Amino acid sequence: MARVRRAPRLPHGVPGRALVPQGHGPGGRAAARGGPVTGSVRRALGIVALAIVLAIGCTFAGFWQWQRGEDRERAIRTVIANYTAGPVTLDALLGTPDTPLPAEDAWRPVILEGEYVPGATVLLRNRPVAGTPSFHLLAPFTVTAPGTRFDGAVIVVDRGWIPIGTDASGDVEIPDPPSGTVTLEVRVRPAERVSDRAAPAGQAHSIFPAQVVGSAGLAPEAVVAGAYASLVSESPPPAVVPGLLDAPSTDYGPHRSYALQWWVFALGGLVAFGVIAFREWRGEADDDDVPADDGAPQVTESPTELAAPARTKPASTKPARTKQVRQRRRPTAEEEEDALLDAQEVAQASETRSR
Repeated sequence: MARVRRAPRLPHGVPGRALVPQGHGPGGRAAARGGPVTGSVRRALGIVALAIVLAIGCTFAGFWQWQRGEDRERAIRTVIANYTAGPVTLDALLGTPDTPLPAEDAWRPVILEGEYVPGATVLLRNRPVAGTPSFHLLAPFTVTAPGTRFDGAVIVVDRGWIPIGTDASGDVEIPDPPSGTVTLEVRVRPAERVSDRAAPAGQAHSIFPAQVVGSAGLAPEAVVAGAYASLVSESPPPAVVPGLLDAPSTDYGPHRSYALQWWVFALGGLVAFGVIAFREWRGEADDDDVPADDGAPQVTESPTELAAPARTKPASTKPARTKQVRQRRRPTAEEEEDALLDAQEVAQASETRSR
């Protein structure tokens, strides 16, 4: 009876199919380079998008600050040109009492004649002078200008300031303006915006002429609504002279330096976030070239080598692995049967030779 030999068995632990390191076979990590966008690439693109948005915002902020610097420069040129110019009449600057004062005519000296309205001084709040808490004295002044539209009109005059002291409620001694006909030298300025804040009686939060005149309890027929006057001198002088107002500042301010800082932030943000995005993308590229090593061999089957004879790779090409201690195992029933048949064949061969 012919004995059927079993197929030779491979030693324990030797794979029966060819193994290919992950990333080098079809469908491996290397093939993923042309596949869907990975998480690292998405993060890199997000960083780039964030950098662009921040750069655009910083750029616009820089232009905004630069424009503020341009506006400040124009205002300073106006102050320098008008502050020391010769005085003119009120009707030479304003066509009517309701006409707003043009910005290019701010700080122009004007000569006024007329009378202060008695007992109508209004205190302007929250206007410190050189760091000293103070009230400005706003006095309605009736203009005498025969033959002009300003004859009988009321203009608000900022006569100067007095310190608040320890009482900010307005219970302070208010110096009276000169009585009778007075000649004033003033500098006209555009009216401020109306304030929506409530103020005690006889006080105001802004130099909005109609509001100031209303706080004084007056209802004149004509109010110079588009401008007010900043006092330079009074003739005759008053018994008590309030503190004189300071000259306007000609400081250009930090607007242009702020603009340059914003633009530096925009450029620096692009460079910094660009480097971060590049490192994120580069890290993904490096991961594609380095096989993962988590303590166990990462393998994938190559379809082209499934049918090839099993063989062991050269030791020089294998990654270093920690030696594992394996326990001896008991032989299987098939192995015991094969061993018994081999022993019988050897015995029969020996008996035949001895005959």
